[in-house]
Amino acid sequence: MPNHKKSLFIEALFCYIVALFKAMQFEFKSLMSQPPVEKKSIPWLLMSLGLLIPIFIVGMAFVAAKSDAQTKKKYDQQRAEMAKKFEQQKNAEQATKAE
Repeated sequence: MPNHKKSLFIEALFCYIVALFKAMQFEFKSLMSQPPVEKKSIPWLLMSLGLLIPIFIVGMAFVAAKSDAQTKKKYDQQRAEMAKKFEQQKNAEQATKAE
């Protein structure tokens, strides 16, 4: 009797596995017969803006820093000239007072 139960179990298991494979094959066929999914178009404009805007900001920062350095140099020259003129005026006043 135990052999008979064992063979029934193996036969039932085999039938279950066959039914499972048939179901899987059916699902595979139904998946393959579906129309292909259309890919979404990539928003190239947004991607390019996303790259160009930070590059523009960094570029403007460099231009501003360069301009600031030139302006600072110009103001330093003007201050030096003004200080020189002030010293000349001060020396001239001292010379007139000394006379």
